[in-house]
Amino acid sequence: MTRAVLVVFVICQIAGEVATWLSSDHSSTAGPWLWVISVIFLLPGDIAATWLIEKFLWNSSWNLHQLQWFKAPCEIVINALVWALIAACFTRIGGRSKRKNA
Repeated sequence: MTRAVLVVFVICQIAGEVATWLSSDHSSTAGPWLWVISVIFLLPGDIAATWLIEKFLWNSSWNLHQLQWFKAPCEIVINALVWALIAACFTRIGGRSKRKNA
């Protein structure tokens, strides 16, 4: 990943995580909107981490707060892998077009 892609990745992940934690405040009317923003910024890691936790840890002795703390690094790692794969594909495609023009 280039530095620019890495900066965008970090900003998206921080904004998504902050929106996730702020959306759990039930006294706020912005809660549903923050939840939607967090899901969008944290795709596909949010869905994959939720599935993994539901599949393997839902019946464990962990409470919901502990599962949420476990979910955050899982979704960031999954998103990092997906972003790196996409960045590698774009780099490879860009390299091919430069070779054809040369």
